Amino acid sequence: MSLSTAIPASSSDASYGSPMALPKSRSSVSLKSTATSMENDRTSASPTLCSLERAEGIECNAGNSREILFLDLSPADLDISEALGTRAPETIECVRINRCRMTGEFFASTVDSLCQFDLPNLHTVDISQNHVGGAKAAHALHKLLTHAPAIRFLYLGWNQLALADLKYLATFPSHTFKISYLDLRSNPLSTASQKRKGKNGSLAKTAISNNVSCAKWIDGLVDSLPDLTHVLMAQASIDDQTLSAFMCALTRPQSHVEYIGLEWVGLGSRLATLNTIMNGIAPLPSDTLARPLHLNLASNDLGDSGAEIISHSSARLTSITLACNFITERGTGFLAKWLLESGLTSLDLSDNYFGDQGIVSLLDLATVRKSPDTFATQLRSLGLNSCCLSDVSLRMLGEALEYKWAPLETLRILRNSRISPGAKIAV
Repeated sequence: MSLSTAIPASSSDASYGSPMALPKSRSSVSLKSTATSMENDRTSASPTLCSLERAEGIECNAGNSREILFLDLSPADLDISEALGTRAPETIECVRINRCRMTGEFFASTVDSLCQFDLPNLHTVDISQNHVGGAKAAHALHKLLTHAPAIRFLYLGWNQLALADLKYLATFPSHTFKISYLDLRSNPLSTASQKRKGKNGSLAKTAISNNVSCAKWIDGLVDSLPDLTHVLMAQASIDDQTLSAFMCALTRPQSHVEYIGLEWVGLGSRLATLNTIMNGIAPLPSDTLARPLHLNLASNDLGDSGAEIISHSSARLTSITLACNFITERGTGFLAKWLLESGLTSLDLSDNYFGDQGIVSLLDLATVRKSPDTFATQLRSLGLNSCCLSDVSLRMLGEALEYKWAPLETLRILRNSRISPGAKIAV
């Protein structure tokens, strides 16, 4: 018995091929092609370039809304009392202040206003796309999180925050916060002395701890956020020492972090740091239940040298994204050996133009055929969008699945123009 799943002639076609049981691997392969999945793929390919979406014509500060929203206003117009109106403070669940040119000083003032109200159900604070940073912002953030302890989602992207600005959160070791989602994208996170513009346009230096104590206070910062599961740092400017220390703290065995986004941080030109990061991801003790950990390294220009470092590392990951990294067939060869022993369940290699030869290297069929009774890898999801694949790759994938290369459930092969209309994968 065989299963054939058709590849649509164009990406605009309707969904095709409902999941069916594979006769040999007892799994199902879903080939993503619907409009929804296409949109998700585009988003994942450039996650840091997504703009904040706002539905036009919706008044977020209306009487039945649970959100306070300030968008594209002058900092002087941020009036919490007016925005709250007649609503009871305890009904507010979300506060968003976006693109309001808010500095650390204005943020502190806004927090003072918020703290005049009881906000027991406030779970989301979004101050993305402002100019928040510095000591005043750090103290204000601590005050807000202490006043509204239910806050779980904290969006601080596209501001002027250094990681050391969050250091104040770890001032009281016994006090922890419930933050689970921390967005630090496109911030100058380095702990080296940061230069910031003051009110008069002059440059002022922020005092930062010396290098010796860097790892210690970063550990303290992570300890103050025991519920943290998602950390986004795409497009952030961060020095090697700070990044290595932060990653080490986030991936300790006692950590609950499940997703770390490091897109567009230039690791391709800092391969020594990549090596430190990958080997610093502590493997869990054998008697500990494995936690899911996804590392997103998209758009870092890693090349084959980066793929080799990853393949030689001791990191134990559940999932990794290596999209847009100029990986060739040589790099997929390194990854093929890593897949056999890493336990990885999801790999995204989209937008690496290695072509059919890259699939030959990745599948390593000669090795797979030697052990037909067990799966050679643990992969359940594979992303191969925009990889210059042809019908040859589909035939090789079908053969690999027949020989139990992986218990694959999801295969993404959109935007491969060399695949002919009506081509099929037979498994």
